[in-house]
Amino acid sequence: MVQVSTPLLGGTGPRSRSFTRNVAATVAGVCLVAALGLILVSTRQLGSPSFLEALESQDDGTYLAAMSKGEDGTGFMQKLQNVWFVMSNKGDTKVAKEAQALAVQLQTADFPHTVKHDTNSEVNPCEDFYEFACGGWTARNHDSIPKSQTSWALSWDAAQLDIQEKMVTLLEKDEGPSGHFYRSCKDTALIEKEGAKPLAPWFKVIDSIENKEESLRSVIVSLNKANLDMFFSWYIDTDSHNNQQNAFFLTQSDTSLPDPSYYTEDTPEMVEHRAVFVERMGHFFKLVGRPDPEAEAKLVMDFETKLSAILDDRTTAYKEHAAVTSWAEVAEMAPGFDWKAWQTQLAACTETFNGIPKFCENDHDSIMAVGTPEGKPLYMRNKAFFPKFNTLLAETDIPTIKAVMRWKVVSGAAPSLSQEFEDAMLVWYKDLYGVQERSARDRKCFFATTGTTSWASAMLYSDHLFHQPNIKAAQGMLENIRKEFLLAIPDAAWMTPDNREDAKHKLREMFFQVGIPTDKDGATDWPKRANALEGHLGKDYFCNQEIATRLSLQRSMEKLTKTPDRRHWGGSTPLEVNAFYGPKSNGLWIPAGILQKPFFDYKNSDAQNYGAVGTILGHEMSHGFDDDGRRYDAKGEMKDWWDPKTVAGFEDRSKCISNLFSKYQVLDKKVNGVLTLGEDIADAGGLKFAYRAFLQAAPEGAPRSGSDKRVFFTSFAQTWCEVDRKKSALATVLTDEHAPGKFRVIGGLTQFKPFAEAFQCPQGAPMAPKDSERCHLW
Repeated sequence: MVQVSTPLLGGTGPRSRSFTRNVAATVAGVCLVAALGLILVSTRQLGSPSFLEALESQDDGTYLAAMSKGEDGTGFMQKLQNVWFVMSNKGDTKVAKEAQALAVQLQTADFPHTVKHDTNSEVNPCEDFYEFACGGWTARNHDSIPKSQTSWALSWDAAQLDIQEKMVTLLEKDEGPSGHFYRSCKDTALIEKEGAKPLAPWFKVIDSIENKEESLRSVIVSLNKANLDMFFSWYIDTDSHNNQQNAFFLTQSDTSLPDPSYYTEDTPEMVEHRAVFVERMGHFFKLVGRPDPEAEAKLVMDFETKLSAILDDRTTAYKEHAAVTSWAEVAEMAPGFDWKAWQTQLAACTETFNGIPKFCENDHDSIMAVGTPEGKPLYMRNKAFFPKFNTLLAETDIPTIKAVMRWKVVSGAAPSLSQEFEDAMLVWYKDLYGVQERSARDRKCFFATTGTTSWASAMLYSDHLFHQPNIKAAQGMLENIRKEFLLAIPDAAWMTPDNREDAKHKLREMFFQVGIPTDKDGATDWPKRANALEGHLGKDYFCNQEIATRLSLQRSMEKLTKTPDRRHWGGSTPLEVNAFYGPKSNGLWIPAGILQKPFFDYKNSDAQNYGAVGTILGHEMSHGFDDDGRRYDAKGEMKDWWDPKTVAGFEDRSKCISNLFSKYQVLDKKVNGVLTLGEDIADAGGLKFAYRAFLQAAPEGAPRSGSDKRVFFTSFAQTWCEVDRKKSALATVLTDEHAPGKFRVIGGLTQFKPFAEAFQCPQGAPMAPKDSERCHLW
């Protein structure tokens, strides 16, 4: 809002340090009115070059850094911020801007260049900290989003790009599964020669449907075994109430467009999205030789519109926990589909319709036993969906069912087919998300390879590229953050004393997997699946994907016979630039991919490392006590381990957080603060406990400087610097359980008083509400 050029400290030549110090001392020692008077007088009378112009001198910059330190420096900056705040509200923008600009110069004088370079010094950190921390980077990158991407993030994309470029070099030479897969992806001559032929077996099995009983069910099973859901979804995962066993889950299906609103809203944008969707489906159906592609596309659109209307809303679907059920109850809710027959066929070890190895020798008796006293439990999520699905299936004719299945096959396969399919997909994604061009082949094949041969790729990265000492550093940070979290729990007055002890127990029992997989004793423990594809892959890219998918599905089906490994990485690998908390294990996974610049660098200061990766580590730890994680005990089993009083206190305080985020808006769509609540709680906890750990980790207990504290908060904010395409931003705010980065910064920091203190923000400034108005959980 305001910036400063302050003749207050100006001079006609190199600044006299004694004069500068005298004025600084005067301003720091008088009341606000006198300070305002000094600024006004000096602005009108000195007639000398702007103080900020003089700052181009290295000598002056060094002096500013020194001047910002100590009690006098803090007091001086506080006076400047008060001037900015008062004069901004009075409408005197000239004086306000001068005060703000000098305050920012002082506050950032000691910032590392890598941090300062991305800030916007024309914005007061007390007004809009996201714009202050990210504005310089945003200005340089606003029009530089890679044409093949929907967004570009300062930290996340930089780390991902570094991994990509280095891994491509390894993949080109690797003789293991990852190298074979990567080179098959790069063989565009063979891919172009094949065209749509890989889809022929899929269409043949769909064309075999003659009725909505046995015939339809058999095809659904065949497609399920190729890992393609039809009309409903199923999966095998750890039992929510007994994590010593796995269980079988049923849940609702999904639609092609990002959100139900895309099917129903009559805004010009949504109407256009629907028109392009129908046109694109018709184009795809034409590419695969369908006789009446436009009519078939309309059948799919009509079905998906009806399907979108019966799905649980996104918040309910995301937040709802599965409940134990029985096949009899499922049959009662949806009698139009023979569930027991589907179960029997799914359990059978049968030949594949597409010629891929079946990777099984015997029927899966464990799947046949699901839902019986001898077998593993059957769970259902989204129960309200299934009776509605029954009605929709009864009302849908066979031609429409076949069209829907063909569309699911084509849309899922298109990115792996010839260029005409990729180009057709690009037109659709350009409309949905604003993407402008296809990814470069290297980039596309990198993501395809690391997604399909994920563990083999992760081993390559760990063996050749990962800086192993980063593991020990991250482990130290995690323990420091846990210590601060443990110290904070006794102050949670909303919890009963017994529940505070229970929470501390859960936190102490939380385990950490850092960098690469290890066993309980800390020894490296790569899973067998890292080499599972060895010897199975050939030169055909599409076929390689089918093989990997089939093998992965068989591995999943075998999980019912095994005791879950608490330290198992699930669907994640060490190669990911991310971090995770597993409520059913009460564990944290910090992949090697995120333990690198710009998140972590041993050359960086503690302020940078704790502000960037430290807050992420604390974020994941806090997930153990968010609106979902709190439902699981120290063992990772779903139990009511909180007393009603504690639950009421949590809900009251968490409602404050969800209400706060629901006020934020992207374009004309508000953030869904209920959907994002878990992430917002985790952000708040991660920020608080990482900050306290950073303070306590100071060398020999020395207090952190004001500059160090400001670098911490700026590093935190710069983790979320991002530019998005308009269409992508709209889709994200409707569908993502994370709030947009800007609001993660503003929403987190406005609620954390030490931030306002570090930047000397006057109470009442946009980034410094009254403490009584802040949301407090921990």
